[in-house]
Amino acid sequence: MREKVSSMAMYILIAISAVLFVMSMSGNVDPILYGSYVFFGIGIVVTLIGAVVGVIADPSGIKEMLIGIVGMVIVFVAGWVLADGSDAVNYTTIDLSEGMSRFSGMLLYSIYILFGASILTVLFSWIHGLTR
Repeated sequence: MREKVSSMAMYILIAISAVLFVMSMSGNVDPILYGSYVFFGIGIVVTLIGAVVGVIADPSGIKEMLIGIVGMVIVFVAGWVLADGSDAVNYTTIDLSEGMSRFSGMLLYSIYILFGASILTVLFSWIHGLTR
């Protein structure tokens, strides 16, 4: 069953990527910008569905799930605070508002924060393994 769901998800993501590729050929829109919005939305939906299924399957794990969700909210809020949206004036070829520019910046800063946290986690794990 999980293999079917994974395969279906893969084909859906490939289809979305193909649509974004065709959009990039027209030159009127920025497919990376809109693609990040689509994939961000998909990630939110999948995360929420996974959390609900996880709580239903094992209600004792709700504490760990809430810690993870609160952590992600903190990362997104930090990304929103760091993004200012002032670069919207640089995008004259597409209709990009300051709010959408700030949202894009929030996504980028969130990725930077999560990437840095993953590097620190790997380094901490490596150092911890050496000192054991």
